[in-house]
Amino acid sequence: MPERIALRNRISELEVTKMFNEKLLDSSNNVIAYLEPLYNEKDQIEDFVVKYVNKRIEEIAELQVKDMIGMRWLEYDPQNVKNGAFENAKKCLATGQTIDYTPKYEFDGREVWFSARFVKLEDGIVHFLKDISKEKQYERQLEIQNKLLLEAEHVASTGSFRWDLKNGTLNLSENVYKLLGYEEPFATNPTLDSILRFVHEKDIVWVRDILSKTKDTKERVDITFKVVTRTNELKYINTIGEYYPSKNNWHLVGVFKDVTKQIEHQAILQAKNAELKKINSDLEAFNRIASHDLQEPLRKIQMFISRLHEEEKNRLGLKSQNYLDKIISSTERMRNLISNLLSYSKIEDLEDRPTKIDLNEILNDVLEDLGERICETNASIKADKLPEINGVQFQMEQLFSNLIGNSLKYMAAETVPVVAIKHSSITVDALNQIPKLTAGTYHKLEFIDNGIGFDDQYGEKIFEIFQRLHGKNEYSGTGLGLAICKKIVEAHNGIITATSKNTEGAVFTVYLPSLSK
Repeated sequence: MPERIALRNRISELEVTKMFNEKLLDSSNNVIAYLEPLYNEKDQIEDFVVKYVNKRIEEIAELQVKDMIGMRWLEYDPQNVKNGAFENAKKCLATGQTIDYTPKYEFDGREVWFSARFVKLEDGIVHFLKDISKEKQYERQLEIQNKLLLEAEHVASTGSFRWDLKNGTLNLSENVYKLLGYEEPFATNPTLDSILRFVHEKDIVWVRDILSKTKDTKERVDITFKVVTRTNELKYINTIGEYYPSKNNWHLVGVFKDVTKQIEHQAILQAKNAELKKINSDLEAFNRIASHDLQEPLRKIQMFISRLHEEEKNRLGLKSQNYLDKIISSTERMRNLISNLLSYSKIEDLEDRPTKIDLNEILNDVLEDLGERICETNASIKADKLPEINGVQFQMEQLFSNLIGNSLKYMAAETVPVVAIKHSSITVDALNQIPKLTAGTYHKLEFIDNGIGFDDQYGEKIFEIFQRLHGKNEYSGTGLGLAICKKIVEAHNGIITATSKNTEGAVFTVYLPSLSK
């Protein structure tokens, strides 16, 4: 009787132990299975039988433990052959060695990765599987990001680096090697000295000095220097780096950027700027000549011709008198040409700064200056109330004078000039666009006359320098008046246009920024 009670207690203890072990295994976050080998007639392992698997498999693979126990391992999941699990299981059983590997499974179209291990236990093996699908996903995302970063570095001709100050080692991105003429990274870990050997001999001393100084001060590095690549190609490299503390160490982290093209373009621009300065210097010299050296002899010619005309006009024949008149006309035209050339060249070279000016006052001053010609032609000048703008006063006077003067000049015989100046405000935006004008509010000034007009196809050509649509004997002028108008308007951040039809008058439209722009 006591023996029977002892046996019952022993069985009870075993059942409790088994229940405890199963509960303990089921609470694990890993899949744990016990497999026993199944041999064929040639005493070769053809499969394994699942003797135990914890409930974790049901959460990961949606497989039922009760359906798996006693089944052949490859029968319920043939993937164990393809992903190497079967071969690793046989190897573990044969050698007794612990085998670690990383298999991939697919369950209902869902990809699951495991960190797996086989451990031999008596006549079978224990299979441990830890779900690392999220880690693999992060790893894949990181791999994609690294590839994108490498591609971005390649496109931008940029590479990155990390310099360990304590160990003296460098971590370089692939594109740094490519910038130096290598397709693959160095066989050994690069050091600062191994990279500095690519620096041009004329730059190496000061580059070393800066790195040595900033290593002590931890100041930001931003330098541009020349390197000679493995293929003897000369490149300009800009390096920007920041020092960061790391436990008992410091790291310099930054980028290499190939700025060769920018440097070359900058050199070209500097050469162009030097050329432009020379041209401007020549223009200034021309202005000095035009304002003095040319005008002084011209004034003397006009003075002596005027005296000759007064003293000899009664003794000159008709033919000689005609010659003299042509000389007087030509010298006057040359004086006007020189004056207009000076005005044209000086529009953008001003000491006067734009100020708030009233265009009504500008118009009144211009009409007073043109008073004699207006009276001679009996012209009618009518204008709307004009706005205030930010501008240079004498340039606006010249603009109004040229435009109104043109209207008075280009008139058909026996026609009484009528000039209307109309004003309106417009807004330029995405819906209402005007070529060459940026978004904002503008004053629109229209100078409308009843003159001889011009063919509309010449609407842009008439603003070009020295362009004339009529012969100099038909209408006087130098071909610079409208070119000066255009340059003045553009200097005020506006535009000027012209429209017309032959014999139907012309409309010159000026757009100038409003004070509220």
